[in-house]
Amino acid sequence: MDLIEKMMEAGESVRVFGYGSLLWKPDFRYERAVTGWIDGYKRRFWQGNVTHRGTVDNIGRVATLIPHKKSKVYGVMYEVKDQEAKRKALNGLTNREVTLGGYDVITTAFYPADDDTKASSVIVFMATPQNEYYLGKASMNTMAMQIVNAVGPCGANIDYVTKMADFIREHIPEDKDKHLFALDKRVRELIEQKYCLSTLIGQSEFFEERQESRE
Repeated sequence: MDLIEKMMEAGESVRVFGYGSLLWKPDFRYERAVTGWIDGYKRRFWQGNVTHRGTVDNIGRVATLIPHKKSKVYGVMYEVKDQEAKRKALNGLTNREVTLGGYDVITTAFYPADDDTKASSVIVFMATPQNEYYLGKASMNTMAMQIVNAVGPCGANIDYVTKMADFIREHIPEDKDKHLFALDKRVRELIEQKYCLSTLIGQSEFFEERQESRE
């Protein structure tokens, strides 16, 4: 939090790296958006969410970062220069990601795709296993089932995953995130199964059977 407060007081611009919902829904005004990557991390859907894409009864799964020396995470760097826009952006992100989401704030180097020699410092919101919403690793099928079942005040958890995957396919085609695309594929398969089978056996019975099959 001290980092955010210092940035609000400082006169220079703020650069925020988005790798999850910030890719397609930044919700703040910015002067510049640049695609690129950060080194030393992997994107994983290991963070739980009960305030935006899920509830306490049906917790959603959203993206976070895990350290991995030989990996990189692609995303978008948003640069905010105007002081009032910076204040609103940092306040909004702090509430959305830290207060409600359970994320911490870190800084790291961002490398733009069009010129990776011009690295700049960015802030990144990253969940750690110490926060109360952290779910951790699970099978692809388990994660997909949780996502298909979860809906929160900001909408279905399904949208969070599919819109992220679609954004990366269209705007960052060099990103070959196997974890994201495998999860997106399984989520879409379950959506189709749910649509087809719910007409025959009912939605609740379908998911009860799927749950029992994993136990």
